[in-house]
Amino acid sequence: MMIMKKYIIILACSLLGVVSCYDDDSHVATKLLNDIVIDGLKDTSAISCSTVLDLIPEVSGYSEEELSYAWYIYGGEFEKQTDKGYRTVQIDSVKNLSWAVDVKKGDYTLVFEVTNKESGYAVMKEVKLTVSTAFSRGFYILKETSDGNTDLDIYNEGNKQLMTNVLDGTQGDAMRGKPRNLSVIYEKAHVDPETAASGYTTTVFVGAGERDMACFRTEDLVKIFDRSTLLYGEMSEEEVPYCMATAGAYNFFFSSKGIRGDYAGMFGSEYTTGRLGYPKGNGASSFVQACDGRGLMFWNEQQHRLCYFAGDEVEEIGYMGGEIIWDNVRAIATGWNHLAGENTMWYMFEDQNGQRYLVLINPKFEVVEVRRLSSSLHIANADIIAGNGLSSYSIYSVHNNQLYRYSLSEDASEVLLSLPGSIEGQITYLSDIYFGKSFDYIVIGTQAGDNYALYMYEIQGGQPYGEPVHVVKGNGKIKQVRYVSQSIIWAMMPNYYAFTDYASMFGMGPDFPY
Repeated sequence: MMIMKKYIIILACSLLGVVSCYDDDSHVATKLLNDIVIDGLKDTSAISCSTVLDLIPEVSGYSEEELSYAWYIYGGEFEKQTDKGYRTVQIDSVKNLSWAVDVKKGDYTLVFEVTNKESGYAVMKEVKLTVSTAFSRGFYILKETSDGNTDLDIYNEGNKQLMTNVLDGTQGDAMRGKPRNLSVIYEKAHVDPETAASGYTTTVFVGAGERDMACFRTEDLVKIFDRSTLLYGEMSEEEVPYCMATAGAYNFFFSSKGIRGDYAGMFGSEYTTGRLGYPKGNGASSFVQACDGRGLMFWNEQQHRLCYFAGDEVEEIGYMGGEIIWDNVRAIATGWNHLAGENTMWYMFEDQNGQRYLVLINPKFEVVEVRRLSSSLHIANADIIAGNGLSSYSIYSVHNNQLYRYSLSEDASEVLLSLPGSIEGQITYLSDIYFGKSFDYIVIGTQAGDNYALYMYEIQGGQPYGEPVHVVKGNGKIKQVRYVSQSIIWAMMPNYYAFTDYASMFGMGPDFPY
């Protein structure tokens, strides 16, 4: 019995010793794992080849002599370089980063890693970095120059800088004649003028004068098409280019001869030239509108008909009522309203006597209502008209230099809206510019002599809210404003989900207006 007690005492002492050792090790490990803390880093953006990125992190827990530092980058042009994980591409080995951004445009992740020299224990912090070129992101402003020609200004909302007369600066001259139209297309097929390799890129279409046009790659403003190179054959002298638009799997070109198209992005060939063949239909106009996520509606100015096109054959949108006679009207405005997953497209027409009609169309491209607008309404007399895309079932108009909102509901009411802040000059431009859920602005353009100003307001309850988020001032006369993004997430099906059940279930509205 005494021997048994002796063994029990020895075993108990041994267990106490094991527990004591374990507690000591745990204390050391916990100390090492929690001492390095990184703060002071936020997601950021930069312009390639013109930005020096300065990042100053706050590191606590050890003295600087006890720590080593490293900065890494992945994603963007390095997305296929993964042999060492996030440590594959190292930028620097200092604490405070001062880096001249010289990578291609794209979405990147910076990794700041701090290591305890003695233990080897490391802590990392990631920073999202969006790199754009000087031209690949921002508000493109189509304007008439003081000598009556066409040029572009570009406003970068990130650094709030305005680049002026970029066509003159990059092409050596402005485009001849007054500006007609500006549109953005995504993943346009083309042949790189420098490498002769096929590729796809975000592009802006610029119409100038009576019949001139050009397409510019937004990455660097290189001209990739003009009248002499867009078609396989020669563009006839009388053909009028109206606009270009992305829908479904296609990029479409609308002209007075009809519609031509080619595949966008992933749907196209790796050996494509981007040139276009014979047109479908007979006529078109610049009044092009979304319809069902696959194709586009448009007003055929030559045939005086509303039509639909999704890449196969042009279909006429039927209307059996007698409220409006297509042959007697001209289109003056169009828009798309997406509210709570419901889509309404509209066109406004004016007949030879000045009578205006509002035509409402559903996603099945059916005319559901034609309204004869009373001459007492401001919208029936306004020179400037634009739709609300995302936040109100309404249309805006400017009459006698004042902003009004007309309801698309059955009551067809009209109210005067106030513009917060100080607005200088005569209102000459109006639009609702949105980009997914990133922003939604009422854009007011004014003119004072040879100078323009743009005021971009957030929207609440369908009206301008607060002081302008952006104020842009430049020289010339505004024709149009479009937002250009360097992202290509819609290249497959731009705005497609706005017309599906997912729109109301998950709040998936349009990416951008037409």
